[in-house]
Amino acid sequence: MDDTLTLSYFTGEQYSENFEQIIHLAEELGYSVRVYESKESNQFDFLQAVYRDTATIVDATIPDDLTLSTVYPLLTAHVNILDHILVFSDKQYEDRTQILPLNITPQRAREDKDLMSWMKVQLEELKKHQYYERFDIESIEKLADYKLPMEKVMSASLELHKPKKDDKKRVMISYRSGLNKEVVELKEKEEANERMSITILPSGYLCDVDEAHTPMRRWMLVGLLDDIIRGMDEVWAYYNETYAQSWWTLAEMVMVAYINYDRAEEDKVLVRVYDSEKKRFMERGEKGYPEYLHVKLSDEQHRKLARYLSNTRPDAMGPENNGNIKKLKRMSFIMRLFSPKMRLSIVEQMRPMFELMVPKSLSDDERKEMVDDMIEMYSDPKAIMAYANDAVFKDEFWNNISYQTDEATAAFKDGTIDEDTFMDTPMQELTQLKDKNLRTAADSNSQIKLKNNKYYVSEGKKRYLWLATRMGMPTVKDAPGIEIVQTYNLLTYDQIVGR
Repeated sequence: MDDTLTLSYFTGEQYSENFEQIIHLAEELGYSVRVYESKESNQFDFLQAVYRDTATIVDATIPDDLTLSTVYPLLTAHVNILDHILVFSDKQYEDRTQILPLNITPQRAREDKDLMSWMKVQLEELKKHQYYERFDIESIEKLADYKLPMEKVMSASLELHKPKKDDKKRVMISYRSGLNKEVVELKEKEEANERMSITILPSGYLCDVDEAHTPMRRWMLVGLLDDIIRGMDEVWAYYNETYAQSWWTLAEMVMVAYINYDRAEEDKVLVRVYDSEKKRFMERGEKGYPEYLHVKLSDEQHRKLARYLSNTRPDAMGPENNGNIKKLKRMSFIMRLFSPKMRLSIVEQMRPMFELMVPKSLSDDERKEMVDDMIEMYSDPKAIMAYANDAVFKDEFWNNISYQTDEATAAFKDGTIDEDTFMDTPMQELTQLKDKNLRTAADSNSQIKLKNNKYYVSEGKKRYLWLATRMGMPTVKDAPGIEIVQTYNLLTYDQIVGR
């Protein structure tokens, strides 16, 4: 056995039905295997393993019995970043794709429905190619010493999955629900060209048409769209007369603009428009071409969108952090008691802490600029209060239902996308309802009233979120590391009859 090939296998209390087969396969291929059971392991074990080993396997199966220990409290953001982490689940949807939390999106997506065939291909590939350095992190006390090499490994892994000029062209098709069959036909036709790989998100993949959300969940899903679109060369709008009525289709166009904002021209995601009636691509400048699909964001709009996305990623932010916002508000009032010079002097003492927060892989000038910006903000009471009063920290942002009652989204105005209205829409469509109100209506088969319409409420899909352990503390409502989101669909009587 080649001892240079090492593998760590992380499992929950419920072992996979394929556990012994996977261990046997790995050992046959020459890997030295170490098994970590969730009840006896911690986050540092996971961190050590992913930087040390040739391959890391994570059994992310969500058990029916959520009192059983799972791997989720052990995971760090590396699970979505490092190329050599192989994630699988024994549970599958009807189409046999594996069931994972919405925000577990590994670099090596399992496309083959047969687990063992997929696992063999991945382990053989990792055996042949070590694309970036591995190293031992001696102890948690010395973790800060490894900040730069860890950043280099993450950057190298992400670089592997960027679209290459000589690879297949990567395309995502943006479309309204109900046109799935037509879009699949277009995908099959275009993929006959072997130099093209097309992604279509199945209806209901992220959310159903009539699914109700809090603003937080809406933006979280937009963030997941962002993750998908970043890996694309082109986004095709499957265009028809109702395309602009949906906030979600507009979100895909806005995310293209967000991604392209600071990219070089040759690396930008290209938007193309496919006429669903004439069955052909439209050319810019021709009559009827929807020029509004080529969105441009101002600096302020880009910053605002960045705040929404960064504060709604489940691996980076949670409602429990809102307690820190209350402390910030108190800090704003206290800072007003001092002169500007004294404020600056007080915050300047925090410089070493801010420097630890800035990536070491950046240049010295970039790092200094970021730290200076933080010091400037924290020494200005008005800037602190403006940050603390952002919509993302409001209770209703996290807990109240936001729902589009009109046929067309308000974000489309006068024949164009109004970017400011687009970003304000989830809060503008807020209701007084919370999840518990929808659950009560669904259980009692009663109706709720929004604006001038009455809606029947039915249970939608049960979705899962991974919420990382932070500062050694779980941040979930349901089970350590996993939050269950029971979704609800709202339908008018006319919609029910028309279906």
